[in-house]
Amino acid sequence: MRPSFAIRGNLDLIEENYRLWETNPDAVDATWRAFFDGFELGNTPQRNGAATVAAPTRGEPQESRLQTRIDGLVYAYRTLGHTIARVNPLADKRPENPLLTLRELGFSEKDLDLQVSSKFFLDNKKMTLRAMIATLEEIYADAIGAEFQHIQNPRMRNWVRDRLEARPAKHHASTEVEIALLRLLLESEAFETFLHTRYVGQKRFSLQGAESLMVILDTIVHNCPGHGIEEICMGMAHRGRLNVLANFLHKSLRVIFTEFSTNFIPELVAGDGDVKYHLGYQTVRKLASGAEIEIRLASNPSHLEELNPVVEGIARARQRIRGDTEHRRKVLPLLIHGDAAFAGQGIVAET
Repeated sequence: MRPSFAIRGNLDLIEENYRLWETNPDAVDATWRAFFDGFELGNTPQRNGAATVAAPTRGEPQESRLQTRIDGLVYAYRTLGHTIARVNPLADKRPENPLLTLRELGFSEKDLDLQVSSKFFLDNKKMTLRAMIATLEEIYADAIGAEFQHIQNPRMRNWVRDRLEARPAKHHASTEVEIALLRLLLESEAFETFLHTRYVGQKRFSLQGAESLMVILDTIVHNCPGHGIEEICMGMAHRGRLNVLANFLHKSLRVIFTEFSTNFIPELVAGDGDVKYHLGYQTVRKLASGAEIEIRLASNPSHLEELNPVVEGIARARQRIRGDTEHRRKVLPLLIHGDAAFAGQGIVAET
C-alpha cells in the first residue's frame, strides 16, 4: 500500500490497520472502518503532495470502485478547488490544475451522466456526475476559493466546510428588487456620463466599470435593519466616491456640481482639483420598510488608505455613544479600498 490523498499521520499505523481491515473489517475500530470505507487506499502515488485518486483493488466490485472515485472527487475539490477559483478579475480564463481533470480523477466523458452520490457530500444527495462537479466548482472554485484542509483541528475544519457547502444557490431577487437595482445602475451610469460630458478635462475618478458597487451598497443598507444595525460608518478612496455620495448617501447633485466649479474654494481646504473627493458627508436613509439608517462617510486625507483605522475608531466611538458596548452590533464599519490597494499590502491587509 502506497500513500494516497487520505493519509495524514503515521504510515505504519495506517498500514497495519489497513491490512487488518482487508482481512476482517470488524477487526479495526469503527472510525478506521469508516475511514477505509470512504477512501480506497490504492497504489497511485502522490504528486507534489496533492491529492490523487487511488487505483482500484483487483476484484473489487465495480460499484465500490466508482464510489471510491466519487468520494475522491469530493475530497479533491475540497483540497484543491481554490487553485482553480476565479479570484483574479484581470485573468482571461480560470486557472487550470491537472489534478482536477476528469482523467486524473478517474472519470471519462461517458461517466458524466451517471447518477452518483457521496455520504460525505450534501447528505448523500443523488445527482449526475456532471451536476456534482458543477456544484463542487460553484462551492469551491467560483469567485470565492477556500483553502482550509490544512487546518489540524477537525471541528474547525468541519465548521468551515459545512458553512461553505450550506451556502444557498445563486440568489434570484424578485422582479421589483431587480427593477429597483436596474434603476440604481442606470442612475449611476447617467451620473458618470454627465460628469464626463459636462466637465471635460477635469480630474475625475469614475465608477464606470465598477457600477456593481452601488448594488452591493444598496443590498447592505437594506439588510441592516434585520441585523439590528442602526448606523454605517464608511471610508473609501477616490474611485467612485462622487457616485456613492450622489446615489447612495443622496448628497445634493447641485452641491456636487458646484464643487466641480473652478470658483469653488471650500473654507480651510486646499488642494489641486480633487478636493471634492476628500470631503465627507453624513445623512439618514429612510428605507421602504420605514427603518432609518444613519450613514456617515469620513473625510479623506491625502494618503487615502490611512483613513481605514480612523473609520474603525469612529465606529468604535459611535458604538459607545449608542450604548452598544457589549455586543457591538448597532454600528457597521464599511471600508471600500481604492485603486492603489489592489496589491492588498500594508494598512489595507491590516484593516
